[in-house]
Amino acid sequence: MATSLLFGAGDLGTQIGFDLARAGDDVVALRRHADRVSEPLTGVSCDLGAGVDAVRAALEPLTKRGGWERGPQRVVVCLTPDARDEEAYRATFVEATGTALAAIAALGWAPERALFVSSTAVCSSGGLVDENTPPAPQTPTARVLAEAEQLFLAALPASTRGIVVRPSGIYGPGREWFVNRVSEGDVGDPSRTTHRVHRDDLARAITHLLTMTAQPDALYLVTDDAPASAGEVATYLAERLDANADPSWRGEWSASRRLDNSRLRRTGFAFDFPTYREGYAAVLDGDGDEPQEGAAA
Repeated sequence: MATSLLFGAGDLGTQIGFDLARAGDDVVALRRHADRVSEPLTGVSCDLGAGVDAVRAALEPLTKRGGWERGPQRVVVCLTPDARDEEAYRATFVEATGTALAAIAALGWAPERALFVSSTAVCSSGGLVDENTPPAPQTPTARVLAEAEQLFLAALPASTRGIVVRPSGIYGPGREWFVNRVSEGDVGDPSRTTHRVHRDDLARAITHLLTMTAQPDALYLVTDDAPASAGEVATYLAERLDANADPSWRGEWSASRRLDNSRLRRTGFAFDFPTYREGYAAVLDGDGDEPQEGAAA
């Protein structure tokens, strides 16, 4: 049985854990409150803000768990900041990630693969964007994420394959803010370009990259096949919700950028929700697991 360690077990982290468990892994999730970790995952209580020694002490008992003598084979860092400002992002993505990796090093663990969940906010804001496009973060929080990506890859043991995934806008069960805005008749600028990925597809993609036979690349954009204007998506949702659709939502749209998911697709990954139509249909029909208690939605 393979072993997987999650740093962070909110909504997305838990779904990743469920998928890894279904793949046959023994999955342990570190979270502030272990009683909020759902079976079949095993919870370990610890706050990454408590420092390296505290995290090491929380993890060390795992070496007595069957199959964990040499530590986890896979590690996932999937953290959620307490706020959406630069200070909170730095505390979570730079400082807490650094603490997690330092604790792994202090225990002498060298996972086969380790993955960090970032964001396409790091990417360039114009043109066709893929993994070879130089990052161009436009906001303070995006710049923190870009810094955290580099810290993560640099801090891993030499034998560990580091993987960074940059998901676009995540939606799914409990992540229905855009549905709610359409219901209220307010979608902001209908001509703006939107990219998205269903939470379940994102979790499956991460599990795929961690478990596939071929060696993964160090960076993947994870986004579905259908970038679209906010107005196009809003029109679809309005029709499903029997809400009043503003005709202006059907206007012309020229994508300011297009995120390319070809690298991920070349690994053999296939989306269950390749466009917003399939994904939002599942959301509106109530399909999928609800977010875990205390998880960001």
